[in-house]
Amino acid sequence: MLKKEHRRKIITFVLFAVLIVGIFYFRYDIAKRDYNADILIKNATILTLNEHSEIIYNGWIVIQGEKIIEVGKGKHDYKSKKIVDAKGKVVMPGLVNTHAHVAMAPFRGVDDGLNFSQWISNINKYEQVVTEEDVYWSSLLGEVEMIRSGTTTYNDMYFYTENIIQSIEKTGIRAVIDVPFDLENSDLKIEEDFLLKYDRISTVTFSIAPNPLIEFSEEKLKKIKKIVDENNLIVHLHIAEDWSERNRFVERYNRTPIEMLSDSGLFNSKIVLAHSVNFTDDEIDYLSEYKDVGISFNPKSNYKLLGYTAPIKRMIEKKLTIGIGTDGVGSSNSLDMFDQMNFIAFVSKGCQEEGSFCDDQSGIDPEKIIRMATIDGAESLGLENEIGSIEEGKKADLIFVDFSRIGLTPSYNIYSSLVYNTDGSDVTDSIINGKIIMENKKISRVDEIYIVKKVGDIFEKIKNLQ
Repeated sequence: MLKKEHRRKIITFVLFAVLIVGIFYFRYDIAKRDYNADILIKNATILTLNEHSEIIYNGWIVIQGEKIIEVGKGKHDYKSKKIVDAKGKVVMPGLVNTHAHVAMAPFRGVDDGLNFSQWISNINKYEQVVTEEDVYWSSLLGEVEMIRSGTTTYNDMYFYTENIIQSIEKTGIRAVIDVPFDLENSDLKIEEDFLLKYDRISTVTFSIAPNPLIEFSEEKLKKIKKIVDENNLIVHLHIAEDWSERNRFVERYNRTPIEMLSDSGLFNSKIVLAHSVNFTDDEIDYLSEYKDVGISFNPKSNYKLLGYTAPIKRMIEKKLTIGIGTDGVGSSNSLDMFDQMNFIAFVSKGCQEEGSFCDDQSGIDPEKIIRMATIDGAESLGLENEIGSIEEGKKADLIFVDFSRIGLTPSYNIYSSLVYNTDGSDVTDSIINGKIIMENKKISRVDEIYIVKKVGDIFEKIKNLQ
């Protein structure tokens, strides 16, 4: 009798437990089905960088999958799986680095005192010992540096492309990567299988980079044009990086670099002209006629190696599309885009006239500099419909800047504070393609200590060549 009673209690207990568990999972499933957002950012000061440069105070941003589905303020009906409180922070579009050599991370600070020709000669020597594995670890280091300082997209140019793509998959950053091709092959065919292989990665798009440009005849450039049109690529190249380039082109081809590119038809394709430090006024006027031409302004790199930068104010006056690039850390020493913006703000105020006083010390407006680092940079890469501003339907590439810190208090103007007072260390969070990549300054996808160790090994190898 006691055994039966005991057995009945056990069965009752089990049935009760099953009922409780069932109710729990039923309620959980119902709640789960009620979610209509993946991430809800609330209490944010939102720097939209939309067409009207709208700033939304105490606003919210709703993310579903890879995209922003709504931006607003006040009441809403969203139930999100993840809620992020952005109180005290400015949420803005992720920064777009329009020209970089990210895998050059081990060259940071190498031969700092040399001029451009000496420096590039040494870099070419050091690169002879760089392996595919080195490029992977170096790219990881560079990408982590960029994520930590607010960059969510970069336009790269380097070798061992597949290893760079592997690092992109690891970190989750967005990038435009140059397609490998054989310069010695007169047909200049790219590997179509390469594009198909990596088409699955939604954060990677592709360019073709004829570098060095002087090695490409008009015939080869026309073949590049054909490849670009057939594969929906952009063109990414170095141009007008020093004063000797123009003379070398004229001696070899009896034409300037701009004339060569014009005759090949490449200005009718989306093209990024990196550096562009010594264009003439006539060349700037000519380029302004082409809507697909983008300039990548690399101020710190050019100033360090050459002592001058591109005539950026004239380019702005002519309404050229201008983004900002860091170049590699061997020349600019940093992949921090806020560092570049700060440099632009101060240098652009320099007088172009002789004497102790000049009338125009206005510099470049801080809002314009921020636009160059976001939506204008995105446009130069042909990505303005995807990224560069915080708007419904765009990819969710966002960063949070901590405006509660002492160095950003008080703030009379958000754009000025971002340009004059902010550096990369003020970035606390990063969302790329709808995924939280950095949260409260922590990047969980990579082992930063191990990355630093691996790049340290590469450093030793380079150091032995000096």
